[in-house]
Amino acid sequence: MDEFYEAFGERVRQARTALGLNQQTLGSAVGLNRTSISNIEKGRQRVPLHMLLEFASALHVEPESLLPTATGRTDVLDDLPEDTRSWAENVLANVKGADRG
Repeated sequence: MDEFYEAFGERVRQARTALGLNQQTLGSAVGLNRTSISNIEKGRQRVPLHMLLEFASALHVEPESLLPTATGRTDVLDDLPEDTRSWAENVLANVKGADRG
């Protein structure tokens, strides 16, 4: 179970740094202190389910993007630079849309 919270914390950290937020600012946005954000990002503090929506809103991401995958693997796109990742996500979305139509 600890791996789940470590992966969640890593995703929170990635989203936070991508927005240029510090831990204090994120903490203020979700009603926690900086120490709690640090502990969450390190997987040391468990997050109640209702806080998932708070984090997603503050980080401008979909809630599921913060959740680790069932296999524990991260999305292969996570390692790409932001502009390349956005391009790849758009391509994949268009392919998925074409498959439905």
